[in-house]
Amino acid sequence: MAAASDNHYGIVIDAGSSGSRIHIFEWQDPAALNNAKVTEELKQSVPQIFQDKDWTYKVTPGLSKYEEKPQKAFSKHIKPLLEYAKNIIPEDKVKETPVFVQATAGMRLLPAKKRDKILEDVCHGIKHSTDFLLSNCESQVQVIDGETEGLYGWIGLNYLLGNFNEYDTSKEEHSTFGFMDMGGASTQIAFSPSDSNEIAKHKDDMAKITLRSINGESQEWDVFVSTWLGFGANEARRRYLVQLINALPENSNKYDDDDYKTREITDPCLPKNCKTEFEYKDKDFKFVGSGDQEQCLKLIYPLLLKNLPCSDEPCLFNGVHAPQIDFFKDKFVGTSEYWYTANDVFNLGGSYNFEEFGNHVKEFCDTDWQEIKANSKQGMYNSIPTSFLADSCFKANWVLNVLHEGFGLPRAGVDKIEGEAGNGDHPLFQSAVTIQDRELSWTLGRILLYASAGVTATNPKSIVGIEPSPNEASMLDKKFIPGAILPAENPTLPTWSALKWIVPLCLIMICFLLLRNLSVIKKWRSVLDNFKHKASRFKYLNIQNDPQSQLEEGFYNNAAENFGDSDREGFKFRSKSAFSLNLNEGSAQESPGYPMRFVSASVASSPTVPKMPSTPPLHPTKALRPAFSLSDFSKFKDAKFND
Repeated sequence: MAAASDNHYGIVIDAGSSGSRIHIFEWQDPAALNNAKVTEELKQSVPQIFQDKDWTYKVTPGLSKYEEKPQKAFSKHIKPLLEYAKNIIPEDKVKETPVFVQATAGMRLLPAKKRDKILEDVCHGIKHSTDFLLSNCESQVQVIDGETEGLYGWIGLNYLLGNFNEYDTSKEEHSTFGFMDMGGASTQIAFSPSDSNEIAKHKDDMAKITLRSINGESQEWDVFVSTWLGFGANEARRRYLVQLINALPENSNKYDDDDYKTREITDPCLPKNCKTEFEYKDKDFKFVGSGDQEQCLKLIYPLLLKNLPCSDEPCLFNGVHAPQIDFFKDKFVGTSEYWYTANDVFNLGGSYNFEEFGNHVKEFCDTDWQEIKANSKQGMYNSIPTSFLADSCFKANWVLNVLHEGFGLPRAGVDKIEGEAGNGDHPLFQSAVTIQDRELSWTLGRILLYASAGVTATNPKSIVGIEPSPNEASMLDKKFIPGAILPAENPTLPTWSALKWIVPLCLIMICFLLLRNLSVIKKWRSVLDNFKHKASRFKYLNIQNDPQSQLEEGFYNNAAENFGDSDREGFKFRSKSAFSLNLNEGSAQESPGYPMRFVSASVASSPTVPKMPSTPPLHPTKALRPAFSLSDFSKFKDAKFND
């Protein structure tokens, strides 16, 4: 590695269903490396990521366990991981070191509100309790879907295999390995078909991954990816036990009030005489193992849901469409449960052989439980807990079903395999937890995207990241996943959790101030109205001599005499006292050029009200005078008005 001053660091926390593991990575500054005297092969490669064996640390249980106490998610779960990282990352690099908290299947199973509360606490804690770089919670602290996890894994695998090194942009075809991952809750597959015709045929199902070499050139890869939530080893085991319970005769009816009287059930996927317990619908069930592998495989097969309709052939399982897999050209590496089950129990990790693996699984399931526990004490099964051993018979048979019945992997020793395929350096399938002494983890894929995005591009239009397939983008509204972190969030905008408390408090304060200062408000309103009145009077001071204005203001004097007959012919302005009254009960009418005036029914029917024409005469005589004095209301002393 180069001098520490030229290096960058990054943190990815894999928040899985069983626990969270921190991964710390380091890489040399791409700009410094590109300017240095290095080989052309290195410049044609992506940034080289370094990780020491001690740069990982795990805490348990999983982040999802904080669903009832989300306020403890950071302090009790994430903070210890970041404290561990502070002992590794140089102090002067902490503020520029990004943190990615990427939650997987365990968090996916939680309700959205509970998920959000946990993520919110984690984000707030990192921002305010650490100096690590977290500029955008949405892109750095999140629950990633299975497809994204699978693509990260594909990137990490092929990086470790060197398939992103010495990338020649002039070549159309580049070899890669397919990636399979099986966790506790979900399973994924991601691969780039070796047949270009398959890529073209299934273009709408292909995600596009863009990386960048040190020299600034882009690497583009078409990758198919799919995930199956609920098809991980632990969730499949749970579904299997529920299936056994509901298959009992007393529970196989059309009514909802199942009896569940039988509480002890024979389980062929448990080692012989092994006993376990399982709670279902608030009832405890006991399972006793019979160790019958053949029966176990038959009972597991329906869990693949191969019977679901396939919208577009070919399909794998659960009705999921996929490009045709050519296992003789498209080689695969499986990790997580594919490795742990094969290696820890049977010492068969690495190159996979169906016949050899199947025989060991059959022997293990058929072994008496007491003998298995005795063998475990002698270190035969890598000293794994007995609870894990009890599930190993099921998990091994589930792996067999997924590989061969689900993905269609040919069975060596049973299916016809031409030539030497599967027997050389690149078997049809192999399990691994490390590649060339490096841990195989999807977290490596996430940090490689970030490091790659830091390289200056020769083509600015090419953006490092993952573009979802057209079908997923349209149906699931999935967005482009950038390799770089998104711009910093607006610090002036509070989060919704803050707003939902701030807004009601602000409304209460406003109401309180309004009630308290009502008299002040009324006073100022009166002042404002007075000011507006005076301003209005001032506006018309210069036209007081205008007869029309004087008439409108009520100054009659000799105003009428100032209008000639010809002028009055078309004159439409009238004073407020010149309203035309419609004396019909309950009605009002407006004459042309006159404002509306409403008259109460009682006034209209009063005998003291003089009869007035509906339309004033166009040419009033000089003897015309008001029918009554505007100031003399004595004639109306006995009139009754309706309110």
